[in-house]
This record gives sequence, C-alpha cells and structure tokens, in this order.
Amino acid sequence: MSRPTKAQLKQWLASPAPISDLREQLRQSPTTPLMLDAMRREIPGVTEIPQVTYTLFREFEHNGQRDGYQIPYFYKRAQLARSVLEWVMGDAGMRDAVQDLAWSICEETSWVLPAHEEQGPGYWDLIPPRARTWPLGAHTMLTREPDSIDLFCAETGAILAETVYLVGDKLAPEVRQRIRQEVERRIFKPYLAYARDHWWFKGALNWNGVCNGSIGLAFLRLENDLETLAEALSLVLEGFEAYIATGFESDGGSIEGVGYWNYGLMYYVTLADLLRELSGGALDLLAQPRLRDIAAYPLGMSLVAPDRFINFGDSTERTILAPGIANRLAERTGVHELRALFAPLGSTSSFNRYDFAKMVISVRNAVWWDATQARPPLEQRDFFLPDSGLAKFVGRTASGKTTVLAVTAGHNDGHHSHTDVASFVLNIGGESLLPDPGRGLYSKDYFRQQRYENIFNNSYSHHVPRIGGQLQAAGPEFGGHQQFHGTLVERHSGDQSKSAVIDFHTAYNLPTLTQARRTLELEPHTGMVKLVDEFGFAGSPLEIEEAFSTWFPVSAAGNTARIQGQQTSLELKVIEPA
Repeated sequence: MSRPTKAQLKQWLASPAPISDLREQLRQSPTTPLMLDAMRREIPGVTEIPQVTYTLFREFEHNGQRDGYQIPYFYKRAQLARSVLEWVMGDAGMRDAVQDLAWSICEETSWVLPAHEEQGPGYWDLIPPRARTWPLGAHTMLTREPDSIDLFCAETGAILAETVYLVGDKLAPEVRQRIRQEVERRIFKPYLAYARDHWWFKGALNWNGVCNGSIGLAFLRLENDLETLAEALSLVLEGFEAYIATGFESDGGSIEGVGYWNYGLMYYVTLADLLRELSGGALDLLAQPRLRDIAAYPLGMSLVAPDRFINFGDSTERTILAPGIANRLAERTGVHELRALFAPLGSTSSFNRYDFAKMVISVRNAVWWDATQARPPLEQRDFFLPDSGLAKFVGRTASGKTTVLAVTAGHNDGHHSHTDVASFVLNIGGESLLPDPGRGLYSKDYFRQQRYENIFNNSYSHHVPRIGGQLQAAGPEFGGHQQFHGTLVERHSGDQSKSAVIDFHTAYNLPTLTQARRTLELEPHTGMVKLVDEFGFAGSPLEIEEAFSTWFPVSAAGNTARIQGQQTSLELKVIEPA
C-alpha cells in the first residue's frame, strides 16, 4: 500500500472519524476485573514509589549489571498502570497515586535506560566518533538536553500520554501540563529533529515498531497542532513501512524469534488500529497481504501451546504473547488459530510486573481479548520457512508422545543471532530434551565485542561441531570479519520420513574446510531421529568434536548417552564412527 501524503494525513486529522472510547470499553470488558486481580498480585502497593538514583544509573557503566536500575524503573511504571486502571474502574482514591507516580516519572533525569545510553546526536557529533569511556565527562545523557530516544523512553512517553487520555480530565492541570512538557522535551522535539538519524528509525527489528509506534501514539494523544501532528505521523509511517518490509523475512518469519515478534508488533498494531479508526478505514496498515504471513509465524514456531516456542537466538522457550494485540491481529488477518497461543490470566506463566509496566498494551489486552473464553486447541503441524531457513517436523513416539524436531540454517550476524548454524531443537512429550539454550543474562558485554565469549551465544552450547578446535565464527558486528549463514538445501516431508539437509561449511573461518553438510531425519511414527554430518577438506582433515547440550540429567556408557526428562527420556547412540 502507498504511504499517505502529509496533506492526506492533515485531512483525516482535521475531520477524524469517531474512535473507540477505551475508558468505556475497559468498564464493559469481562477481562478488566481479571486483569486487575493479576495486577494486584504482582503490584501489591502503589504508594511507596521506588527511586532511580544516580548510583543505580551508573551501575551499568561500572559493572555491566542492568537490574539495579531497571527493576525500580519498570516497577514504577507498573504501579502507574495499576493505579490508572483502578481509577478508570471507579476507585477515585487512586488519584493521588496516579499523580504522584506520573510526577515521579517526569522527575527522572533520563527516560533512556543506561544500557542504551551510547546513542543520539550527543555521541554522533563527537569527533572522532567513539564510544564514551570512563571517567565520565559532562557530555552525558544525564547532563545534556534530551536528544535521543530508546525503546523505553518511547514507551514512557506513550504511557504518560495514555494516562492523560484515560484520566486527564480528573488530573490536576499542572500535572497534565507537566506531562505534556516532559513528553515534548524528551520525545516530540528529538523525534522531529533527529528521527531519521536514529539507527532504529528504519531498522529491520523490533526497535522500529516499538519506538515509532509508541511515539506515534503519544503524538495522537497530546499534540493538537495539525501541521506538527501530520509531520510526526508522516515520519512514523515512513519507519513503519521499513519495519514491515525488512523486519520480517519474505516468508513472514522473524530472525529475532517469537518474543521480539511479539514486542515489535505490540505498538505497531496499537497505532495501526487507531489510525484506521480516525481515518474512517482509509489508512489500514493491517490490511496489507504481507501481514497474514507475519501473523502466522508464532503458530509455526509453537512447541507446546500456548506459551512454549522454538527459540533460536536471543529468545526464550517460554514466551507470553500479548493476547489483546495478537487477537486484534488475528481478527484483521484471518489467522484465527493465534487464539490457541494465549496463556490464561492467573496461570503460572501469565503476566509479570515487566509486562504490566506496558500500560498501553495492558489496556488493549483488557479490551481486545475476552479472557473468560476457553482457549481453542492447537494441532502441531510441520512448518517451513524457506527464506528464514527454518524447518519444523512433527511426529509421534511408539507410545504416542508428540515429537517436534526444529532445524535452523542459522545466521551469525542477524539481530539477536547466535552462532548456531545448523543447530536444532528436539522436544518429546512437551520436554525439550535437546533444547536451544536461549539468551543469556543481558549485561554490558552482551551486545558488545565480547558477545560471543558468552557460552549462551557461541556455538559451544549449541548442537553443532567444533572443527579443528574452532567454534563457528562471529559476524562483523561483534568482532568477526565476515557474515556466515547456513543454507537449507533440501527438505522432505513424507509419511515415512521427514528430513532437512543444511550446508554449514561457511560458518567456520577455515579455508581448508570444503564441505560440512548435516542431515537430520525424523521417523514420524517412532519419533526416532537420525543425524548425519559429512565433512570434506582441502588437505589433511581436521579433528571433529560433536557436542549436545541439555538442561536434564545425563548418564553415559560407551557410545550411548541417556537424557532423563521428568516425563520422557532420550537415548543418544553413536553409530559411526564406532
């Protein structure tokens, strides 16, 4: 679809079509009381406001740890979300809590997290460009006027703007004014001045959807000048266009995994729905045909419904989809099976404080999803993403337990990628006996040159060989010299056998390695898996060390190892070499 001109945007904004009243929808939704019950369990108090201090902010700089600052930062926003929803539902006693929490957030020196500090014009203008080093000078995020925006700065602006929308007529005028001033200073001015200079503006990753979507919502809630609003939305739509075009592979897959699929689309869908309403349906971002394949992605990645997924790269096996967002996406794209992936409220895998800190999304979870309805079943099926280089095969053991084998061609330089070219996951009866380790603890080194020294990220913890003593090579972004990726050269899915063949010799920086080919085959009626690795060398062959990792207890004897899960077990046997 073609992007609207500023003139078209101004026309829609000047005479907007009626939009849904979220306040009334919250009061009428059967999900809201359940959501509030869950919030009260996770956020028991709203009057003791946690502080984010200078020492906590600089903890990341000194020791690389993020939680000291981020735990109170997000808890405060979760407190605000609960307070606002309680007030909308009739508890006028929440007025002071809402105003105090909003004011406290406005008082924070920076809304940008310490882990995301090294970006923005304040750093771009340094000659020569360089990462800031200790000892700190005065030219920091804490001392200059706001000039850059990260994920959570953008989200904070949207949260405060949504607070004004939901309860603004009851807020003290100076609180409303303070919110407007701070959002304009920290979000509106930097975005209008530097949007295209931010690396995420047209980025092929979740940051694009989150930042542009949050900022667009904040502008729509707070900005009254049509020229300014049209200019901002024109920028947002420019970024969104790149997000849908490049943030997903042509087959609809996300190399970032289901968790970041979920995060990036939260604010894209939120803003897309509002733009469709106010334009009277003329601007309908979710009507793009490409959205259907994107919407179907988590269904194919499901291991065990509703909340366990194939998790290559920096993703976790257990992921909670935002049900309101995914339900709206299901309605608009026709991918209704997505509803089988909504975890029930109050379950052990339900929302936590970090989820509730996203008030904008919590509101839509309450009004766009009926949590009282039973979740439909999901039948596991084979799944193939040729451009993403991923294949999933489903079978059963002789005793009837579902077996899922997922294979990735892999990429050593994608967003949130690991050096896992030709790795796989094997789940039997709901237990990943040969899992992907998922992401490690996010820290200062995690997204810097030391990234692949972390065992979670390098190939040592994945089911791939070490060749000539070498692990797979890192990509250029994190100290490597070249991009490498595997190639899914064959795929077969039949009644008696399902298999994938991956060429992965380019993943190793070894000029003499001329062939590395892996074949993984699943017998769908027995659950038996056969793995064959073939190697070729120009000159003398190098030593091959195969490795498999698991979270479960292992016993070994001779050429056989046994992985003992809680409900199932797996026997690994070396056939050749004997």
